[in-house]
Amino acid sequence: MIPFSANVSCINVAVTTTASASVALPAANRNVRLVNEGPSHCYISIGIGAQTATLPGSTPARTATPILAGTDIVLGIPDSTNIQQISAICRTGTATLNIQLDGGM
Repeated sequence: MIPFSANVSCINVAVTTTASASVALPAANRNVRLVNEGPSHCYISIGIGAQTATLPGSTPARTATPILAGTDIVLGIPDSTNIQQISAICRTGTATLNIQLDGGM
């Protein structure tokens, strides 16, 4: 994987206990870096078409990927030819989720 370039697109989403609106990400990106400024953990759903993040429960769900408070993760986007969308939610409290996109390998 090639590291993110210095000048990548970045947007942020205010995250609360209600799922955020589905936000369109720019097309043709292979990687997404998610930075949770905290102070609460948040959960995301990312995919093609409108997304609604959910809280994890006893049944596995692709709509509840955790991003711990004060951490960041990089995820690969399998089908970078389609416009992806993202939604986020917190179980309690609030968070700001910074989303960086890059076309690295």
